[in-house]
Amino acid sequence: MVTEINTILEKTIIKQVNCILCNSIDQELIFKGIKDLEYETYKPVDYLLCKNCGLISQYPLPEINLLQRFYPDEYRNYLPVKKSLFTSLKNTQFKNLANKITKYFNKDIKNNDLKILEIGFGNGQLLLALQEKGYTSLSGSDFTDRVFSSLKEKGIELKASNIEERFPFNEVFDVIIMNNVIEHFLNPKKVLENCKSNLSKNGIIILITPNTDALELLFFKNYWAGFHAPRHTFLFNEKNIKLVGKDLGFTEVITEPICDPGQWSISIQNVFQNLSLTKSKLKNGMSFYLMPLSLLFTPIAIIQNFIGKSTSMLCVFKQELSRISTAK
Repeated sequence: MVTEINTILEKTIIKQVNCILCNSIDQELIFKGIKDLEYETYKPVDYLLCKNCGLISQYPLPEINLLQRFYPDEYRNYLPVKKSLFTSLKNTQFKNLANKITKYFNKDIKNNDLKILEIGFGNGQLLLALQEKGYTSLSGSDFTDRVFSSLKEKGIELKASNIEERFPFNEVFDVIIMNNVIEHFLNPKKVLENCKSNLSKNGIIILITPNTDALELLFFKNYWAGFHAPRHTFLFNEKNIKLVGKDLGFTEVITEPICDPGQWSISIQNVFQNLSLTKSKLKNGMSFYLMPLSLLFTPIAIIQNFIGKSTSMLCVFKQELSRISTAK
């Protein structure tokens, strides 16, 4: 009887939660007890699914004072850039990503004049890849300064700041990039709004983020790498990311699929880490078999791009004046 009452109360509370994108109250607690099987930093968390726009959101959202503990010293995105097979593969990945995103840059501005900001730059591999392509006016912002010393000597301007509280620079940018970052915020819509206010006239925002329409979520459900629980708070698909752009007054949101076989390998790792017989010691949240699995699933990840079930999405938010400028 007590269990039944608790279930009714839980459902009542959930019905009162409005989706931050479409404001719908039609949400269902569909993903329950998702563990941090990579770093074991926090208790299992739950996620709501908005039945109107498809947004997946952590419920309840974590307290802001807890966020720092979700990113331990061994967090792999802060691994120093040094010679290793893993780093070489990641460097290739970031060079390919740099090639992919630069095609959206304003070609009327010279490379060394184009002001680029990356928010949540991790160990700086994307910024370094852009620098190799001839872009020199580079800035980065992260909530921690743990890797600043290795990048400052490269001529990149860096600031430690929480963009949810304030924009880190007193200037405007032509390009603002968030590579697998927007899903970490407690209020991603507010973050995009802050970024839009600090774009140049024809500036763009570029996001790379997991896709909730991915095949991996269908296969792995609670073990899907895209949850990256408890670090990922909001997860998007093509429909609702475009809804965000429209609501914020962007003229256009362009999306294209991104191939990320790592989602397959980490999802499988999550399954194994949840079983005592197959659980292994992880280093930087990664098992010894993670890299071979990623290579094995690369063809599948590529195929997903062509069937509308890609692992991740690249999203380009265009300023209102960009279309007018192009027309001229």
